[in-house]
Amino acid sequence: TTTEYVLVGGGGAGGTDDHGSGGGAGGYRTGTTPLSGPFSQTIIVGSGGAGTGSPRAAGGGGGYSGFGSLYVGGGGGGNGYSNAGTVPVSPAGSDGGSSGGSTYGPDGVASSGPYGNDGGTGGGGNYYGTGGGGGAGDAGSNGTGDAGGDGGIGVQLPTTFRDPASSVGAPGPGGEKYWVAGGGGGSIYNTPSPFGKGGGPGGPYAGGGNGSRDDADPGRENTGGGGGGSERENTPYNQGGAGGSGIVLIAYPT
Repeated sequence: TTTEYVLVGGGGAGGTDDHGSGGGAGGYRTGTTPLSGPFSQTIIVGSGGAGTGSPRAAGGGGGYSGFGSLYVGGGGGGNGYSNAGTVPVSPAGSDGGSSGGSTYGPDGVASSGPYGNDGGTGGGGNYYGTGGGGGAGDAGSNGTGDAGGDGGIGVQLPTTFRDPASSVGAPGPGGEKYWVAGGGGGSIYNTPSPFGKGGGPGGPYAGGGNGSRDDADPGRENTGGGGGGSERENTPYNQGGAGGSGIVLIAYPT
């Protein structure tokens, strides 16, 4: 029989203050595969990346999700200030954002995988707006001197998996349901300038966490959303939001 599937990897965690950027969403992959049975099949659901209390540290990357021989990677963690020149790259998911700073700007690192998008770059100048993590639907926004970058938009699940009796996924733009894999929002030092929103402007959407001056918002469980980045306040350091765990969905005729 023809089996339809959705694989979402675990989201990356946001970077820790100061100047923590948003975590990338888990990779998103959907399609069909022919199967015959009865048989057993291994299914793996990727865990979300862990935030850290270490100052200026990058968040952890998400775990991969798999269905038999099919797989997709987790999202890359967002950066902190001391790692500002490098974006953690995920080979099969979305990348985390880049930290900002007076001497740091675009770093030119691109996503190396087909199942995600790039994170936004950090802003230069004195206000350290950081990049949003990439989402399954689009890249994360760049940080500026006026705002943290929004996470990249996620995607809405295929029609097959939009069961009204199911709570799978998270709200998306316009109040629609069944969205997954939104990128985490970036932070900014120059408050009250706005922090980046998870999953795109106006969020949080698609399970992505918002950036924050406090401990940042985590990605939503079972959406693969990236965690938000945190900014400096007081010690102990504020922690970047953990990434949301992924999900595996399977449908077949009965």
